[in-house]
Amino acid sequence: MILNLKRVLLSYKFILFLLFILACGAGVATFLESIYDTQTAKIFVYNAFWYEVLMFVLMISLIGIILQTKMYKRFGAFVIHLAFIVIIIGAFLTRYFGDEGIMHIKEGDKQNQMVSVKSYLQIKSDNQIFEYPLNLARIGNNDFSFSQEINSKTITIKFNSYEPAQKGQRATLMVDAIINRQISQTIAIKGGVGWLGEPSILNFDNQKIELSWGSKLINLPFWIKLNDFELLRYPGSKSPSSYASYIDVLDTNLNKILDYKIFMNHPLSFEGYKFFQSSYDPDESGSVLEVNKDPGKWPTYFGYFLLCLGFVGNFFTKKSRFAKLKEIIKNSSFAFFISFALLSFAAPSLQSSELEQFRANSYEHASGEFATLLVQDYKGRIKPIGTEAHEIVNKISGKSSLIGLSAEQIILGINTNPSLWRTLEIIKLNNNEIKELLNLPKEQNFVSFNQAFDENGNYKLAIFVDKANEKSVSQRGVLDNELIKFDERLNIAYLTFKGVYFKFIPIANDKSNKWLSPNDAFYDDRVDSEVKNMLNDYLVGLEIGLQGGDWSGANKALNELKAYQKAVSSHILPSLKRTQIEILYNKLSIFKNLVYFYLIIGVIALFLGFISIFLLKRFSNLEKLIFAIFVAGFLAHTLGLGLRWYISGHAPWSDSYESMIYIGWSAILAGMILFKRSILILAASSLLAAIMMLVAHMSFINPQITNLVPVLKSYWLSVHVSVITASYGFLGLGALLGLIVLILMILKNDKNKDRLNAQIKYLIAIDEISLIIGLSMLTVGNFFGGIWANESWGRYWGWDPKETWSFVSIIVYAIVLHLRFIPKLNSVYVFAITSVFAYSSIIMTYFGVNFYLTGMHSYAATGQSPEVPNLVYYVLFTIILISIFASKGKDIKPIK
Repeated sequence: MILNLKRVLLSYKFILFLLFILACGAGVATFLESIYDTQTAKIFVYNAFWYEVLMFVLMISLIGIILQTKMYKRFGAFVIHLAFIVIIIGAFLTRYFGDEGIMHIKEGDKQNQMVSVKSYLQIKSDNQIFEYPLNLARIGNNDFSFSQEINSKTITIKFNSYEPAQKGQRATLMVDAIINRQISQTIAIKGGVGWLGEPSILNFDNQKIELSWGSKLINLPFWIKLNDFELLRYPGSKSPSSYASYIDVLDTNLNKILDYKIFMNHPLSFEGYKFFQSSYDPDESGSVLEVNKDPGKWPTYFGYFLLCLGFVGNFFTKKSRFAKLKEIIKNSSFAFFISFALLSFAAPSLQSSELEQFRANSYEHASGEFATLLVQDYKGRIKPIGTEAHEIVNKISGKSSLIGLSAEQIILGINTNPSLWRTLEIIKLNNNEIKELLNLPKEQNFVSFNQAFDENGNYKLAIFVDKANEKSVSQRGVLDNELIKFDERLNIAYLTFKGVYFKFIPIANDKSNKWLSPNDAFYDDRVDSEVKNMLNDYLVGLEIGLQGGDWSGANKALNELKAYQKAVSSHILPSLKRTQIEILYNKLSIFKNLVYFYLIIGVIALFLGFISIFLLKRFSNLEKLIFAIFVAGFLAHTLGLGLRWYISGHAPWSDSYESMIYIGWSAILAGMILFKRSILILAASSLLAAIMMLVAHMSFINPQITNLVPVLKSYWLSVHVSVITASYGFLGLGALLGLIVLILMILKNDKNKDRLNAQIKYLIAIDEISLIIGLSMLTVGNFFGGIWANESWGRYWGWDPKETWSFVSIIVYAIVLHLRFIPKLNSVYVFAITSVFAYSSIIMTYFGVNFYLTGMHSYAATGQSPEVPNLVYYVLFTIILISIFASKGKDIKPIK
């Protein structure tokens, strides 16, 4: 019996099965949280006894495997597996011996209590308090029964019913109170997690007992006094840039021990407690601090250190799997060939004499002095109007230029002659049903602003848009979503015609650094008459320039306005160099052009790669030339990231658009690192980069450079996101290589069998190396995120959907890389299939969480959840078919 149990515990089948259950449980929990609430997910999975037992058994099995296989003789593998054991121990200490709570303090007040984040059922008599941890789920069986002796009587509290509440309201718990198994009363208790429960009174035999359910107050061995709360906002905006609490720490006798400034990513550590800046009162008169006491922090951090050490050591450990795969690649020789071409797309054309005159006369000023004029956007960011122009035109039309005019010319034209531009077809519309509602032909893909209104000025789509907005997101159909998107584009156009977006007149001595549009400036008493004269001179100069091409007056007046900006708002203005670089960045459109660059390289490389395999012909000179072109694309990509970093002032992976661009960059980097002699490596990395860049430029992702929210201003965040996002490139490359291997299996026959088997073995070795590197970076990056989270809000792991799906992805790829230890699953065919489908966990981590689930990572999303395109289902079906047909060529010996 004991031998059989030992055999099971120390088998790879059992361990991989445990990992599979852990991953499934965590994945299901994220949907429970999204559909119901966080407590439901915790009760059924995260804090469930079965889930903890699973982790404990896994830890025991890992220890057994280390001893049984003498893994300690292989430095890298041993340290990696030891790290996970240490991390699990640290998590155990945090879970069972840590405290966490919230402290709210008003300016001038002091506090020595925090509100627990855990909920309890509390029973209070005259001189006694009894408490029991209690969490309730929105589904399932919530039954409980607690018995307690009070004044020689046995009081039993049993579950009756539970009524969950909407967010921001107290839930209702109905309980049956039974005294000495005879007298029974049903009592309603208001409360829940985060609420200090309202006591409900139980009376019997002239005794009064209070029942409450919710968070409890935890006393601290010292006091915190809030001297001042400071909130800094971005110029002219309501968006917070930073907020801080200036506090004193007092002993129990209220003597001052120290003073400290707590702000985001800068917590206070004192006597084992850590205080984090969480939020603040709406009137900015009080601060909310998260408080944490975590005995598992340092064991967990030590585990993170071992993890990093182990993954790095694994790359250099002799006789490791990584070393064997490198040797296989080193001893292989295959041909390399690639080609490059460019695509060009035409913009819609529109002719009129008035427009032709504008086109001829406006370019000089629009691309010169006008493009560098600084404006303040609605979030308070100061940027060139050239940037604002590109963002507006892209949102309205989905293009960077229209009717032969640059974005700057279009915005200049809208400001000088809005009545003309209301008649021009510049607003994108692809939906045929909406075209029918507007009485437009189906072949018309752009509409004018006026075409959306009837002769009386009534909005033709008003009723339909209102109905679409009234529906919940889950109930909206394709037409509803398209109506909302078109209505948004129309509203942006309207606000552009009104001049709302062009705030370039600073208000002198304004505390909020607010800027005004020309229309507002003319009627605002805070704007000096001299400035209004400058503005009037500029408008006159614009008219002269557009009529005859003489821009001297307009340029002179505009330079005076720029000088006024500098005199009044120099402390918030970007430097001239940064402004010029941002203009250059807009003109180059590096990332949009790289979509076509990578796509063409990938398609042609894939096609010629197959040809090179079957013809056994090598093109040495073209190898060097095309690789140089490939590197040039990578350098251009790197330049674009560098420019965006310099312009924004923060690392370019802080939102959906930037992270997709960065994943594309990492895919190309992975191709360059892993490329040896096979064109198919470059083909796969190019195609992956093209896909990522294409998705980045879809309508539901915003490419706008924005200010950072305070929590994202962290060094550890930059490290975390850069490492974890780069891992997506390596894992994506592995998925495409697995797909190529499956296609080669389909193409196998008796004549080319040996030749293709050799190529497949080479590609599968590259695939496995790519997954090893990707999993290493994904795991290390994920735990860097834990350090960031711990330094930002006091816990390194909170089962947020984003971190949970990263956890699932780590498990998925760990399973894929360990399947070779199960004889029946140790095959090239199985590895190729699993390396392809494993990437679905990464897609879920990135897109699923960002756009379809709820969680604290919602700042990475763009708002509404986009529909899943039909193309996704077609691609999935195609991959399944390829996997089935590839089984005929699976007779390949696995890599030992």
